[in-house]
Amino acid sequence: MSARAILAVALLAAGFGQAWGTEAQFERPAYAGAYEPQGVDERGLWMELDDHERGFRDSPLVVQDEELTRYIKGVLCKTVGQDRCAATRIYVVQDNIFNATMAPNGLMVINTGLLARVHSEAELATILGHEFAHFELRHSLNKFKKRRTGSDILMWLSLSGAAVGQNVGAVAESAFVTGLAGFNREQEQQSDLLSADYIRASSYPLRASVVWKRLMEEDDALREERKQRKIRRFTPGATDTHPTNLQRFAYFSEIEAQPGAIDGDDGAAAYRDATARVLPTLFGSLVKGNEFAAADYVIQSRAQALGWDGLLLHARGELYRLRGNPRDLVTARQFYEQAIATGSAPAEAWRGAGLTAMRGGDSAAGKAALQEYLVRSPQAADAAAMKMLLEN
Repeated sequence: MSARAILAVALLAAGFGQAWGTEAQFERPAYAGAYEPQGVDERGLWMELDDHERGFRDSPLVVQDEELTRYIKGVLCKTVGQDRCAATRIYVVQDNIFNATMAPNGLMVINTGLLARVHSEAELATILGHEFAHFELRHSLNKFKKRRTGSDILMWLSLSGAAVGQNVGAVAESAFVTGLAGFNREQEQQSDLLSADYIRASSYPLRASVVWKRLMEEDDALREERKQRKIRRFTPGATDTHPTNLQRFAYFSEIEAQPGAIDGDDGAAAYRDATARVLPTLFGSLVKGNEFAAADYVIQSRAQALGWDGLLLHARGELYRLRGNPRDLVTARQFYEQAIATGSAPAEAWRGAGLTAMRGGDSAAGKAALQEYLVRSPQAADAAAMKMLLEN
């Protein structure tokens, strides 16, 4: 029996979902409510998590945008059901990495880098469902227990090895790390399967494989820029904690091939409208990172799926301007001007157009753009610096 089939059978035994290849609509099992910690160790872990959340929620990394957070929570509720999603608190953080996490106390963290890379509510639902599956299957708690037990065993073996003059601890540690990685991969696959079942029980079509396909293409673009060999592995390494992107693309494609799995409105238009106003937030850290080709791929990918607008063109202009090659400044100026022509550009587009024009020797056009920037954003943090440029 294949690994994927074994996981499907395991989930069926636990009361989650249908085996792959069946056409029956998945029905969510009755929700027992948020898990309450049992015993001293679990209560201690919950206390630490609650303390962390109290400090974390006011962190400058957290995007304080109630409308955006409420929208994401709504997608989660449509995915897993109102009863389940009530146990979660969602925080969006400014980070360019494609990632989301969920703690056993109901804390869910979504990176802006993830929101920049998905193109519809259905794609977002796949990730949110995956994180909630970790929560419902108590994966983080099980991982905590496994780490704790393993650490206790390693300590005992280390002492035993020292007593008899053997390096037992090093061998045991290597085996423990490899075993823990396999344990993590199994949990990730279980969460993927349960997430797919959540989607099948919701109004969304399953749009998962395309997410992993784009992540592979993004990695290809970055490797090409760095003159590195492209790598697409199906089989994870011994210490990999997640299935490979190619592996996930393959088994999600298999599920999506089932009758009815991809039917329905994926909510792409709704996602475009809900995220359009916060594009500078979603793309800010991505544009300022040190991965030009990856960021450019992500920007173009969204544009191909959801269309160009002033904010997205401005983001691409910023990406080229910050790289700063002479040819990049010419390209950046074109993107700023295209953004301005849409009528939906932010004030910063005139700033970018002005700076690139002046760097290119077109002082008159540059100063005119900077003057317009100051009219549109008189209280900008860099207003004094822009006024100095205009005086020269």
